[in-house]
Amino acid sequence: MDLNHLVTSITSPGSRDATLSPCHWFPAGGQRVGVVRFQTGDVATTESMLDTGVGHLPTLRQVTLLVHLRLRRVTSHIPLLNYAVEGANEELFVELVPKKKDMHVQCCGGLISKAFKFKLRMFRWQHICVSINLDTRIMHVIYDKLEYTVKLEMPGPEMSSRTRMEVVGGGRLVVGQKLYSMDGDFIVLETLDGEVGDWRLYDTALDLDQMKTLLSCREVTDLRPPMIDLSSGHFKVLGPTIRRNITLAEICSDRVTGFYLFFPQKMIFKHAYTWCIKLKGNLILPEDSESNAYFFDRFVRFKDQCDDIWTHLFWIGSGGNLTTRVWERLTDGEPIQWYRFLREYRTVTPEFQCIAVVTHDRYKWAACPCDIETCVLCNFTTHPEMRLRGLCKDSAFDRLFSFRDSDTYELVFDGLAHVMMEEQNDTWIMRSRLYPYLKAEMISQWVGQYPVGVHTWIIEGDRCRQKEVELLLTSCHDDEYTCNDGSCIRKDRRCDLSVDCADQSDEMDCSVVVVPDGYSAQLPPPTYKGTSLPIHFTLNITSVRTFDLVSFTIGIDVYIKMQWRDRRLKYNNLLSNMRANKLRRWREVWTPILEMEDGTKSAVEIKTHSQAAYAVRATGPLPDDDTTIREDITFSGLDNPLVFQEEATLVFKCYFELMMYPFDRQKCFIVFKMKDVTEELGMLVKEGQGVNFVGSRRLLEYTLYSEAYKNYTKNEISHVEIEFQFRNQYSYYISNTFLPSLIQVIISLVTLRFDLADFQDRIMVSLTSLLVLATFFTQTSQSIPKTSYLKLIDVWFVGLIFGDFCMILSLVYVETLRLKETQGRGIKVTPFIAISDKKSASYMESRAARINRMFIKLFSVSILLMLMCFVPTCMYAILEP
Repeated sequence: MDLNHLVTSITSPGSRDATLSPCHWFPAGGQRVGVVRFQTGDVATTESMLDTGVGHLPTLRQVTLLVHLRLRRVTSHIPLLNYAVEGANEELFVELVPKKKDMHVQCCGGLISKAFKFKLRMFRWQHICVSINLDTRIMHVIYDKLEYTVKLEMPGPEMSSRTRMEVVGGGRLVVGQKLYSMDGDFIVLETLDGEVGDWRLYDTALDLDQMKTLLSCREVTDLRPPMIDLSSGHFKVLGPTIRRNITLAEICSDRVTGFYLFFPQKMIFKHAYTWCIKLKGNLILPEDSESNAYFFDRFVRFKDQCDDIWTHLFWIGSGGNLTTRVWERLTDGEPIQWYRFLREYRTVTPEFQCIAVVTHDRYKWAACPCDIETCVLCNFTTHPEMRLRGLCKDSAFDRLFSFRDSDTYELVFDGLAHVMMEEQNDTWIMRSRLYPYLKAEMISQWVGQYPVGVHTWIIEGDRCRQKEVELLLTSCHDDEYTCNDGSCIRKDRRCDLSVDCADQSDEMDCSVVVVPDGYSAQLPPPTYKGTSLPIHFTLNITSVRTFDLVSFTIGIDVYIKMQWRDRRLKYNNLLSNMRANKLRRWREVWTPILEMEDGTKSAVEIKTHSQAAYAVRATGPLPDDDTTIREDITFSGLDNPLVFQEEATLVFKCYFELMMYPFDRQKCFIVFKMKDVTEELGMLVKEGQGVNFVGSRRLLEYTLYSEAYKNYTKNEISHVEIEFQFRNQYSYYISNTFLPSLIQVIISLVTLRFDLADFQDRIMVSLTSLLVLATFFTQTSQSIPKTSYLKLIDVWFVGLIFGDFCMILSLVYVETLRLKETQGRGIKVTPFIAISDKKSASYMESRAARINRMFIKLFSVSILLMLMCFVPTCMYAILEP
């Protein structure tokens, strides 16, 4: 054997400390009982069994089976007792069915058949007792801490021809194989591969207290000896089967027996520590002189392979703390309590932070640099479970392996069913104990490479089509992720944008979405249960960017959100935060494409700022798929939706109805519809409110009053209509247009109350008022769209200007009357010369004065009537629902 690949395993010499030694020794005076190990050969066989032959069992109406079981491999059926007579293959039968997690108990030619649930534990002693009393028709079953008591009932005559419940004598009893006839007819898939200890069969039915006492490895007083046991001489040990004796206390101890593995391959301290951790072990740390001497004596023969210029044998599981200058345990950081240093090499220094056993001074340790190389001794407190990933679903290879102490000092991975993984001629192979044609060979990158981690294997004789496949052998737990080199990290560190694996494999292949072969991004997801695909639609408006009355356009900033489920996809490692589940290449998957048009049936101008797709974690993950080497947490596309978000600016046309301007309210529309997807395949569905506005509703001139969502179907295509209602902020026009213009008319009206003889002032003030009104009208008309119809503000100005114009005409008319009256009296009147108060008094009751007074009343009433019509009209426009 090549020592470079040698792995030596040993059992502790007797330390009681669990940190040092997981192996436990029992008092020498403990009662010793028989143990039988089945299937000790290289291949599975139907010849490994205990057999009493025919005729050793009498007819029984009471029987009790007591057995301690430690399984090494799992088969489809594990027979603990099989007793057959002529015509009844299962006259008395106890077996385990691991796949169903049932223990089957049958009796009396099939009259009694019961199943009990159990929890299977590998490599540990399990304690089983079955008691059947056919007189009282009571059955008791104990499996470790599980207890069952059932009442037995006699089946009707239509179920069986037997009229008496009893175990017929004179048959054949076998342990380790399942009898299908008196001659055997064994099946290699239904064998016991493991050990049974202190196997006993009583011809009496024990009660529960007696059963518990025996299972706890204590004897029951006044109990007659068993009818058959491993020391009675009734059994013949057949085939590859070994019998030995151990203490009863060892069987009944709940403490797990551990072991050690020695690797004569030289490694630096970091790699040695990592290697032990990969196998779910730790570097050895002796804690007493006896264990320290035992390990040295056991492995000093490998010093030529382990030492170099430094005379070191193997690493010690301790590291130096530079702050406290104390040697600490690697497992918990506590100071070590026992040590055996060379005097000159015991201090923690920046150069010497590791410890190794030296060969030039027996049993001594030395502080040393951590970057030198020496051998590795790993400590295991249990039998680690190794998982093999990457095999196809129908593969005949085992997926669960373990390794344990070996007399040949070789590291061998044992499959829990029938496959062995071992090294032959510097090459790791897998072979089957059941199927000679089933084998695999690992392609090694260097001599001495172990199969832990990701490696390429060449497979022969398997049901899988692949002949060359990458497989992952890992000891990592379900909540851990395996790096390509076999190291374990927490699963939540997978694809977290931080490198945790030494080979950086935790940040490789980090795509959120798993696109299957044959997937088409041009085809929508298939319908489910005859219903169209619901696409949940939401429009979030952040702001109204532009509102242009002159060009009839509106610009809004929006977030368009669509959510749907694609049952064709799967997702990896989804987090609760949706933003962390961004699809890097979202164009590889199908996403809905929207077409948009406005209320004028014109296309909406779209300026896209960003687009992104996310997967949302809505349910729990799928069961682990061990056909892939990646231990990603996979989620179903049917239960976890995709979300597509687009940030864009939409510019669209709107027909503005300005007849009531500036007390108008405008309705504008955007219509979204699916492109190339009929309603039979996909339908837009309202999510939440459908449309949300999160910005400022108050614009420069208008206020966004409301927004509404509406679904409808047209031409077999799903549509979504978003309606916007804007309301004019009329207060500006009231304060800056209506009141000033009304004041101008009132000023013009007031000129009628000027002195009739003061025509120059009367006419100048009225003309000025008319010019101001015309200027207001012109400026207002330039800031609003020109329409073929009169707007409310136009009517206002036209009415005021016309009224002002009429007042000017009335002033001229009154002045003309006044002049005629003056000329008729022969008085020469100079238009621009003031008249004395006495002369003015003579005209107070003149016709011109009466007409002037009439005009004052007429125009006052006209203004009031205009306001009485205009104000309600404005109020109606404002308050219209």
